[in-house]
Amino acid sequence: MVIIALLITGWYWYDNKEEPLYGKGAVPTSADNTPPGIIHNIPVPDAVAAARSIVAEKERVDEGVVIVMSAYEREWPNACLGLEAKDEMCAQVITPGFEVIVQVSTTGERFTYRTNDTGSMLREE
Repeated sequence: MVIIALLITGWYWYDNKEEPLYGKGAVPTSADNTPPGIIHNIPVPDAVAAARSIVAEKERVDEGVVIVMSAYEREWPNACLGLEAKDEMCAQVITPGFEVIVQVSTTGERFTYRTNDTGSMLREE
């Protein structure tokens, strides 16, 4: 019985391509193209959504195929998120943010980003 329900739900999701499950004004989630109720279909902070957007743009794919594998709150040792370049000056302040790992579902490629708490500063590890 459960298997039949999952198959029907999966078929509806697969067949319902008229409109994406995400769009303008939608709350970004960790994997927008997954069926509702799946563990990866949960709201994410703006900083995590920013990392998804950067990867989608960089890889020239839709944000819906960029899946958030993990997002951990972190405190970075400086304003450069602990990833300062040679000869780069960084404010020596504790900077709250996230360590975000995303994967492009079409290629399997993974990316790790560090962000500040708002997502206005992102650096790839």
